[in-house]
Amino acid sequence: MKFLKYFSIAAAALLSFSCQEVEKTYATPADEVVSPVLNPHADIVVDKDDLNTEVTFTWSEVDYGYPAQVTYSLYVVYNEIEALLAQSFTTSYTMTKEALNNFLVDAKGLAVPVEATTELSFYVTSAISTNSEAYTKTSESITLKFTSIESTAAPWIRKHIYVPGGYQGWAPDLAPVLWETAENSGKYEGLVNLIDLANPTAEVEFKFTQGPNWDVNLGGAIDGMTPGGDNIKTVPGVYFISVEAADDFSAGTVTLKRAEAITVIGSAVGGWELANDLVLTCTDNNSQQWSGVIDACAGGEFKFRLVGGDFEANPWDKNWGGDINHLTPGGDNLTTDLTGKVRFTINFRGDIPALAEDVTNPSPIFATVAAE
Repeated sequence: MKFLKYFSIAAAALLSFSCQEVEKTYATPADEVVSPVLNPHADIVVDKDDLNTEVTFTWSEVDYGYPAQVTYSLYVVYNEIEALLAQSFTTSYTMTKEALNNFLVDAKGLAVPVEATTELSFYVTSAISTNSEAYTKTSESITLKFTSIESTAAPWIRKHIYVPGGYQGWAPDLAPVLWETAENSGKYEGLVNLIDLANPTAEVEFKFTQGPNWDVNLGGAIDGMTPGGDNIKTVPGVYFISVEAADDFSAGTVTLKRAEAITVIGSAVGGWELANDLVLTCTDNNSQQWSGVIDACAGGEFKFRLVGGDFEANPWDKNWGGDINHLTPGGDNLTTDLTGKVRFTINFRGDIPALAEDVTNPSPIFATVAAE
């Protein structure tokens, strides 16, 4: 059985207009429409000295019996895994050898062996704007040998942005951070203690900076932030913050979800009922670290979660577990053998210098459990 991966390079995006709806009566019945024919292609050898050489795949035009807008999709198959390589409104698609190589050897795609010759299969489909799958036609496959090199694409490193504000002295280089949620997603999340510890009831003002300085910053309306915009204001509290920002930080939006506290819940702290939650405290806004001590830890399973405020209706909406060194949202229950007086700590800032060089991009959130 073949497994399909929807993994496509940006250059393969469709043109910026949608297919027109077709008439309900077709000039040619679906079973009489002839499938496209993908033309044979010579073997492809990628070399570091010819990365800009273009590779073109061509196929026959499909006639649906009237002037239909036809979408052609080009697929590549390796080890019974398929990937969508490109889409086109014409009967050809061209890319550079570099782009093709990087697409094929990417570990998140087909993971074709590097610096090796591999046999690949390609096929093309045609489709029109109709709900009938019968009008999607598939060509016979062609095979060719592909010789790859190491990817020239820079590895993804999980990016982060800063949240400076009056609550922490308007110091971007020390400020709490939000971490990118996925590769080049443009979405950043994290837990921030938006409370002026010296004046905990005061309104809080803050902004977002792309780096540990004021060179590039976003502010203004939360549903339409702009570069250099006004300070964002909110009531003090523990906030789970989500930001979606353009790559160049030219625009963005922010979602603020306020919690009463972050807690530890589980058999280790007395049970899985809300009344047993161990409330953690943040003593340093910049550290993004919350900690609390229980005098009679029973040992066993536990997790971290947000309670109260916007999470009152569903205190499991945001919870963390799994690997204690790299906690993940909704991860498995954590365990501890410690009993008696025990301190639980969770940190959302992470080790910034280490993460800035780690191409495996682990979760930056970690926790510790220690006897007091």
